[in-house]
Amino acid sequence: MLSARLFAPGDMRLIEMDIPTPGPGQAVCKVIRCGMCGTDHSIYTGAASFMDMIRYPMTFGHEWSGTVVSFADDVVDLEIGDRVVGDTCITCGKCKNCLNGKYNHCKQGQAVGTVNAWDGAYAEYILFDARHLYKLPDNVSFDNGAMVEPAATGLYAVVKSGLKLGETVMIHGTGPIGIMAAKQAKLMGAAKVIITGRKEYKLNMAKQFGADYAINTTTDSLSEAVMDITNGDGVDRLIDAAGSVTLFRDSMKLVKLSGVISIVAFYEGQLLQSLNLDDIVFGDLTLVGVSGNVSMYQTVLNLMESGMMNFTPLISARYKLEEVNKAMEDMSTKNDKKIKFMIDVAD
Repeated sequence: MLSARLFAPGDMRLIEMDIPTPGPGQAVCKVIRCGMCGTDHSIYTGAASFMDMIRYPMTFGHEWSGTVVSFADDVVDLEIGDRVVGDTCITCGKCKNCLNGKYNHCKQGQAVGTVNAWDGAYAEYILFDARHLYKLPDNVSFDNGAMVEPAATGLYAVVKSGLKLGETVMIHGTGPIGIMAAKQAKLMGAAKVIITGRKEYKLNMAKQFGADYAINTTTDSLSEAVMDITNGDGVDRLIDAAGSVTLFRDSMKLVKLSGVISIVAFYEGQLLQSLNLDDIVFGDLTLVGVSGNVSMYQTVLNLMESGMMNFTPLISARYKLEEVNKAMEDMSTKNDKKIKFMIDVAD
């Protein structure tokens, strides 16, 4: 099989590898679609703040959909040809955390295609533990299936913010997670959804997905716009999917007393160096971190099956597996309308 393997920052090579053989509890899937994530790009360029956690060589790809082609004899809930998506980690399944459903806390776990990586889906086939696979509903396309992971992450950020019916939420960032979170916040009953960004195309796309107000932070005063929208009250919840230290700092006084800030972004530097912690204390604020998408996959799949979540319009470019290096270059340069790049691994 063909696989795109990263050997060092900027050194991704297309190589031939053996198609994996499933061990106990495992399945092999043919990859149909694989989304390209900003995390992939930050590791590829070496800009990620967690480069010390990267093990080479490795294969990117944690946003994927495909079909089951083989599985071990002890796997009883899969059939050849099943359409599936995969979780973002492979865990032991036996430790206390796994048995309690907190598999993201498994000390033996490996993230798919990122840190301490289990080889991901920038390849024609992927080996996966069967219990980490979810069946794709018949009416959900492979394209939308490859969006389940960022959609689940966005939903987890909204859930962890504690958003309540009728509240106002502000979302920083017009990448896939930010736009998806805007849609999900409306589905969860937000009265007003404000999204911020720097590109008009992306801001307009966010409004198509449910954002009530869009603030361009390159031309508008964030403080003035938010206070005008909220009649001077500020927002109940803030979801940061942008990772801008300046934007985060400027937002602290725009969150109501006892509000919640849900952080689903990575920052290039140490955030605390730029923060006045007194703003958190005096504001009685709660900060929550969002890592992964624990228990959100099936919820997202249910909503996709119902027709309430179709994120395929966010696909802004497509590439063949052989074009992954060009795709990485384009992620650096084609930012005005870049939302989600998709690798068409197979038809």
